[in-house]
Amino acid sequence: MNRSKKNSEKENTSENDTLSEAAVSSREARERLREQKRKQRKRRVKKIRILIGAAVFLLVLLAVILAAVLITNRRRKAETPQETMTQADVLTVPHLSFDSLVVNAEAAGSDRMTVDEFNQILQLLYDNDYILVSIRDLANVTENSDGSVSIAAAELELPEGKKPFVLSQNDVSYPLTLPAGGYATRLLVNESGNLVSEYQQTDGTVVTGAYDVISCLEAFLEEHPDFSWQGAKGIIGITGRSGILGYRTDELFGKSAEEGNIYADYGTFDPASETASAQEVLNVLKEKGWEIACQGYSGISYASEYDLVVSDLEQWKQKTEPVTGSTDILLYPQGTDIASWKDYSDANQKYTYLKEQGFHFFCSIDSLNPYWVQIRSDYVRQGRMDARTWMTDAGLLPGDSDSASGEDSSESDSASGEDSGESGSASGEDTDSGELPVTQFQEE
Repeated sequence: MNRSKKNSEKENTSENDTLSEAAVSSREARERLREQKRKQRKRRVKKIRILIGAAVFLLVLLAVILAAVLITNRRRKAETPQETMTQADVLTVPHLSFDSLVVNAEAAGSDRMTVDEFNQILQLLYDNDYILVSIRDLANVTENSDGSVSIAAAELELPEGKKPFVLSQNDVSYPLTLPAGGYATRLLVNESGNLVSEYQQTDGTVVTGAYDVISCLEAFLEEHPDFSWQGAKGIIGITGRSGILGYRTDELFGKSAEEGNIYADYGTFDPASETASAQEVLNVLKEKGWEIACQGYSGISYASEYDLVVSDLEQWKQKTEPVTGSTDILLYPQGTDIASWKDYSDANQKYTYLKEQGFHFFCSIDSLNPYWVQIRSDYVRQGRMDARTWMTDAGLLPGDSDSASGEDSSESDSASGEDSGESGSASGEDTDSGELPVTQFQEE
């Protein structure tokens, strides 16, 4: 019995020892687990502290860099003279007019302005602080809710010392009748997206480059972008009878001589293909800041009878406008205005008609004044002057201004009387805005 009891006590003691050992082992495991967790927390805290420290360091570094940049910019601004802007008088802005340029004077048989002379003129203008502006920089045209427009003189601010001028080119059509080898033959867009002129040399080879007003000015602005104010370029006069930019878009060019094509000796063309090519170039011109202007269709003077003017403009609307798109700029064919220098009025039948056709800017040829601008509530008038004559009168070119003009006879300055009324001769009388009278304008 005692032995059995002793054995039982031993077994109990052994079990208790085992339980005790297990409890100790469990506590140790828990302690190890707690220790592991403490170490993990410490590592996480350490990582977070490192990340926060790195972030703070980066923020401090960025703040230092930003401060340094700001200080540098302030120093540069302090060291660089600030450009002063001054308001230009939009009523004294000259408008320089150019014909197609001569590439080869011998082949052209003309004393028109050459490519070299044009490039020299651009350089002279640039050197004398002239800057090219858009005719739209002169006046603000606001369309009213009833479809009418309100026009007011613009506030044109330019860098101090800069003198604005407007530029245009007459009838950019490159007629087939131009002497071979004398002039450029059409306007192109090259693979780089630049406007270039095509020129057929006297030996028959065809080259492209700066051979006329548009391509020469584009090339000049590549080197002197500050010669243009806010991307302004020039105004391109478009007729249509002889083509557009050298493309034979009129359906007449696709017909035979028997069908009435007076140009059949030069070959026949595909007007649809020619129109598509012309429109591609026109789109690039507009994107680059050039303005398209109507210059009539057939070249008749708008000092002609009312019915002739209407007939001519209707042809332009039907045959040319679908190619070029609409425009509110009119370069008077042959340069002759429809009235005297006095204000247009609704009593002038031609003016009323032209206004109804959407024209707001009217540009005649003015050979007398260095500038002539008239801005009224419903129109803008500006006198164009032969560029060579203007440069000579301004003292920028040597020579006698009376013989300097290279203006084509198609842009005649002569005035043929229209309607009876008060003469537009220079009498010294001013308008209410101080413009000078112009003798070659038509009588009212």
